[in-house]
Amino acid sequence: MPKKINIPEPEVNLKFIDVHCHLPFPRPKKNDRLPSDEQQYQEFLNNGGIYLITSSIDNHTLELIQNFIKRKEKIGFTCGWAPQTVTYTPKSQYDIEWKKWVEYIQDNQEEYLAIGEIGLDFHHAKTLEKREQQVTELKKIFQLTKELNKPYVLHVRNAAEHEFDRDHPKHLYNKRDGATKEILSIIKEFTVNPKRIMWHCFSGPDEYGILLPKQGYTLSVPSSAYGINKWRRVIKQSPLNALVTETDSYYQHPYLRGPINVPLNVKYSIAAIAYTHNISQLEVSKITVENAIKFFNLEGKI
Repeated sequence: MPKKINIPEPEVNLKFIDVHCHLPFPRPKKNDRLPSDEQQYQEFLNNGGIYLITSSIDNHTLELIQNFIKRKEKIGFTCGWAPQTVTYTPKSQYDIEWKKWVEYIQDNQEEYLAIGEIGLDFHHAKTLEKREQQVTELKKIFQLTKELNKPYVLHVRNAAEHEFDRDHPKHLYNKRDGATKEILSIIKEFTVNPKRIMWHCFSGPDEYGILLPKQGYTLSVPSSAYGINKWRRVIKQSPLNALVTETDSYYQHPYLRGPINVPLNVKYSIAAIAYTHNISQLEVSKITVENAIKFFNLEGKI
């Protein structure tokens, strides 16, 4: 049983958009208990969901998404080359896969809503060499796409203290905001408008929940903010006009960190924001839907 959480449950009759999930996505066998991809999609739309945005992280997940959304309504996708993809793709395959991805994003701009998730993940890249590789590839992405007039979805994960590169203890990446500062520097280098950038599954550090919206960035609040105070704390002072809602499913969860989430749980993001900002869930629902429509240019799709 999930632990008791002293936040009101999501109300009925809310409307919502999940701006970032992974449906479909390769599942470990332990997740066979999840509803089918089709069932997750239908339950989302039948219970208040007005649009669903799923995200690819590489060419394989892009193909899964393309096959799944054929002839479906109220669903779109973002086209990503995730930092994990940079770190874990075998060297023998990397150039081939990269070229294929670049050709797709350049030749099929009308098919996807945004570029992402892209970014830096210093949890998965634990050495200076691997972190610098992620930085190099991210710069290539911005260089290739900055003229496409597409919004960006960022995946940014700083290294925890136990993940600092001990071989380079004084390196700037060995800080609680090392990845955040580096990505802000890259954005500035390529003169990308912050209003075109969403920080997916925003997790801080805390002060950036105030600083980033002031610069024009959009922050996405995951369903896990409902059950984990860290996620609520970082957006407590973020203005509502900077917030959107997501699940990152099947990862994250309103109560647990385990990968057992579904898009319908995005309503828990609304409950968490309403709690931190001391306003009604209905108002949060209205504002976050409007924010998502504006950011992803969804007028006419809903």
